[in-house]
Amino acid sequence: MKLFKLQMILCVIVLLSILSACGADDIIRGKSDNWNIALQRSTGIYTITYIGDEKRIKDFVFDLTGNNLSQQGKSLEEEGVPFTMSGTITETEKMKNPITFKMSWNNQSEIVTFE
Repeated sequence: MKLFKLQMILCVIVLLSILSACGADDIIRGKSDNWNIALQRSTGIYTITYIGDEKRIKDFVFDLTGNNLSQQGKSLEEEGVPFTMSGTITETEKMKNPITFKMSWNNQSEIVTFE
């Protein structure tokens, strides 16, 4: 399981490196107290990274909303830190401001909004 998580982290790092080389102007970043979010507008690829102090992430769920846009995701099991989740907004043609990510975990929640 630890090997899988390490491979996942390395894959995200490589993916972000490739994306930054292809369209650095296109990537927007947002931050809350416990989360960093990177979103590439042209492809809809996003990365959610936990930057808080907790050692375990339980019941992680996020809602991604915008004008004519609604998408959800979650972790199926308890996760250790570092924790990163990546995905793609399925309908990038509907991606208009504002775009909001609401993360819920460990009986807490935070919101990051891209204006």
